[in-house]
Amino acid sequence: MTSFLPFFNPATGEWIEYLALTDDADGGMVRFDWRSVPGGVITEHIHPGQEERFTIIAGEAHFTLDGEALVGRPGDTVVVPAGIPHSEGNPGPGEVHGVVELRPALKTKELHEAFAGLVADGGTTARGAPKNPLQLGATFWHFRHESRVTSPPIWAQNLFLPVLWALAKIAGVRPYYERWDSREHPDH
Repeated sequence: MTSFLPFFNPATGEWIEYLALTDDADGGMVRFDWRSVPGGVITEHIHPGQEERFTIIAGEAHFTLDGEALVGRPGDTVVVPAGIPHSEGNPGPGEVHGVVELRPALKTKELHEAFAGLVADGGTTARGAPKNPLQLGATFWHFRHESRVTSPPIWAQNLFLPVLWALAKIAGVRPYYERWDSREHPDH
């Protein structure tokens, strides 16, 4: 059985530790332990083809779901249908703890690792966007089926991200690097 190391994304204020990755005829699912520190914010985005479920264990998670504000408290499950704009935040004072599932799995694990890895490598803005436009194109276009930010508008992203992605490939800029893999390896 594979185990995973927790990792932190300071741009979003969230700790993630993968609990399960499954593969089945429906595309499987990913499940992870999620902790959001006070002040943590995940900017508005969509999952074009995935449903996301947040089951809150502790704290109060503040969500915006298709423009509507709601608060998830311990015992609540917040379901975000595919394609619905949403954001999450923790205004504090305590940590939010929950379990999150996305179905189908797609490349969600690698997406989270890439976003946290880019921040850890110092190559992003404070909000986590890659400073290098080629890295922006490589990573954001590669993971477009898993997650899309809503600003700039997706139609605009569809114009400039493929061009940056193509240039990134030519320059050897990759969307994901193995050093970001959170799987626990026996040699560690």
